[in-house]
Amino acid sequence: MDKTAYLSVYDKTGIADLARGLSELGFEIYSSGSTFKVLRDAEVEAEEIRYSPPVPVSVLKAISGRGAVLSENGVEVPGFYVVAANLYPIANIVSQEDFAVGELSGYLDQANASVLRASARDFENVITLCRPDDYGPALEALRSAGGLEPEEKRRLAAKAWRYLAAYDATVAQYLSETPDLLEEDLVLSLKKVSDLAYGENRHQKAAFYSLSGARPRGLNSARILAGGQFNLNHYLDLDTAFELASEFEEPVCVISKHARPAGVCMAARPADCLRGACRSDPAGTAGGTAAFNRQVDEEAAAAVKEVFIESVVAPDYGKEALAMLRSKEGLKVIVMPAPVVSPHEIGVYSVAGGMLIESKDQTLMGQEPQCVTRRKPSEEELRSLKLAWRTSRYAKTYAVVLASGGSVAAVSAAESSTCDAVLGAVGKFRSKHPILDGKAPLVMACDAALPLKALEAALMSGVSAVIQPGGWREDLLCARFCDMKNASMLLAGVRHFRH
Repeated sequence: MDKTAYLSVYDKTGIADLARGLSELGFEIYSSGSTFKVLRDAEVEAEEIRYSPPVPVSVLKAISGRGAVLSENGVEVPGFYVVAANLYPIANIVSQEDFAVGELSGYLDQANASVLRASARDFENVITLCRPDDYGPALEALRSAGGLEPEEKRRLAAKAWRYLAAYDATVAQYLSETPDLLEEDLVLSLKKVSDLAYGENRHQKAAFYSLSGARPRGLNSARILAGGQFNLNHYLDLDTAFELASEFEEPVCVISKHARPAGVCMAARPADCLRGACRSDPAGTAGGTAAFNRQVDEEAAAAVKEVFIESVVAPDYGKEALAMLRSKEGLKVIVMPAPVVSPHEIGVYSVAGGMLIESKDQTLMGQEPQCVTRRKPSEEELRSLKLAWRTSRYAKTYAVVLASGGSVAAVSAAESSTCDAVLGAVGKFRSKHPILDGKAPLVMACDAALPLKALEAALMSGVSAVIQPGGWREDLLCARFCDMKNASMLLAGVRHFRH
């Protein structure tokens, strides 16, 4: 083993201590650019290797084992046993709102990327360090054992390849934001935001990752103001509740539980929205996540303190309201700006042996809803139909949503048939204490095409207006049955399966 090391890093964290520790072990230190200046200022003896951009040819040749090489300033460059290199944080740059694509080439780090690739390629002979947190363990191994075990060098090389792959993928993601989502080679670079308390169950590990270089426009922009660490289920509920709430122009509260809407209510004041959402399903909303699309005021905060809610999320909080919420033991309080809808977002499903990827369902209606019955829905019915239809898009298929007077009355989801979903919604509606004022009409939304048998059960239970996708062989029979019962039916022209 030749005691030689090459150090060239953008992130200078710990680099002087690494160089000092290597020098104490008898290593000759070589360095370039700003890293050499840092070592000189730290009074660490090092040889400077100068080169003309874009890559340090002499260093690459030395790592590749082609014998002694002279740098541009006449320094003889040996092969290296330790190489520490890391790259300009391109993800932090491209995520800025005012960053222009024409600036990108000026930030790409060809030099250290080439050095890392060369050293990681020769992992049997070179210790490759791309993260400052590996400096200490590597030094300790060199002190105690004189070197690193082959499996440890291989592990460090693998880390370097992942680091490089994430860097390259970030650039590819930034350059390829086009409507053509499903490329032949699809690269996704993910950056860990935080470890989670656990996954769906306590024995499962989990972490939250954001797309590397993505501009903050969703959960990666959320800030936890109170309540401590989240688990995976919290994030799923947060995503469902806040995305649905953000679709409404009217003040609304959405309570999500197990990644499905349990209660939704539109009202003039946030406090009334919350109370109405809780009345939608008192048992189903307990322990859920409440999302508001307006600032939470003192009255709404007081209402939250009166019910069993695990998390609350809103675009903003009044000063007094936030103090009240923070005083509630165990309540998680999150602030998040309304998500920016991107036409390039995707849905990802993990399956054995690979992944399924699709464009995200962002189409609420396929067209202007078509009324196929003699009676058109009243303004009040239409308002509730839109509420129910939006809610059904976030429930698991098959899903049926009953709504009345600006509130969801029942949600039945994840059933094996539409008929079962209708019967489930009707059963839940009948079993709960009354939430209707006795005057508001009861309407229904179905996320999939509606069979006549299911429609009959709904109308017999008091439903006066229905919205469904259409495209089923019994559409005409359903329209005729609605006419017989003086009910109205709209066809949305698009279905919303969600699994």
